[in-house]
Amino acid sequence: MYDLDTEDGKRRSIEWTERLFEVVNDGAVWVVPRLGTHIHIFKDRKEVHIHKGFALDDALARVIEAMGWTVCQHNK
Repeated sequence: MYDLDTEDGKRRSIEWTERLFEVVNDGAVWVVPRLGTHIHIFKDRKEVHIHKGFALDDALARVIEAMGWTVCQHNK
């Protein structure tokens, strides 16, 4: 994980996430094991739905929003 409070860390986080989103199918689900979070990726409308797991971390939403995507957050 990169430090999102630095320009370099934020840039690298965005680049990593953009590469991931390029290779997944529209409607894919990305599971983040360290958080128990599920992210539904809707590439056709540049939108994600984050279903929060057992740990809280706003870094994912910050990065995805910085990419210009819409983030909808849901609690389990």
